[in-house]
Amino acid sequence: MRLETEKPLIDWASLKNINVSIDQKVILSNININLNFGENTLILGPNGSGKSTFLKLLNRSIYPISSINSSFKLFNKEDINIWDIRKKIGFLFKEMEQRVKAGVSLYDVIISGFSGTFNSRYSSLISEKDKIKIDKLINEWELNNIVYNEFKSLSDGQKRRALLARALVYEPEILVLDEPFCNLDIKSNFILNRNLNKLINQSINIVYVTHNLESVLAKTNRVILIKEGKILNHGSPNELFTSKILSDLFNISIDIKKQNGYWRMLPLNN
Repeated sequence: MRLETEKPLIDWASLKNINVSIDQKVILSNININLNFGENTLILGPNGSGKSTFLKLLNRSIYPISSINSSFKLFNKEDINIWDIRKKIGFLFKEMEQRVKAGVSLYDVIISGFSGTFNSRYSSLISEKDKIKIDKLINEWELNNIVYNEFKSLSDGQKRRALLARALVYEPEILVLDEPFCNLDIKSNFILNRNLNKLINQSINIVYVTHNLESVLAKTNRVILIKEGKILNHGSPNELFTSKILSDLFNISIDIKKQNGYWRMLPLNN
């Protein structure tokens, strides 16, 4: 509940009566939600609930079913150029790693954030200003020692950090991340968590999916619960991270605890 003295939120994405079907199968149904500046939002739900599809609406790789009563706006526009989206929103999706061809270096992957294409042909075309920006990202994501290694030879954590650096080349206002912590080793998990919190401190808003409550960013201030293609609820972590709500969401008896600012999910004995 918002207090009357609080400033009204300004949305950058507005979804009204949104439905999505793929191969005649309903994936998302009756989605009504705004994503707002000043919020770091976790999308949480079981496998197959439509979380990744929800994120793909934001990069226009999936389109909703058009109807008289539906509306989908990004930055207050129903029609927006894909390059305008890329300059405002950085994206990380799981399948990006598979799209990189053999022989492409980590450096070329980061540079591809400017072109949208995973290859080496653009490395000689970027400006000196952009090269400085790339070097800064390489340093921040601790990729200096492997920058010219073949991308496919890297560990999951190194690939993830490279793709996140790629997502930041345009210095976007928003990051949209699909399971950024999946399959990471301890070091990569630590670097990712630390750097994402730094970005939040720089007023970048993050929308992300994770299945692991221990990976929830400390500065997450909104959670959207999705199950079977529908939004069940949305609110703050303190409101929604309860044993009852998450047990119902995942159809399993679990106990939720918060320790030192981090959340824990423990199984309950039936």
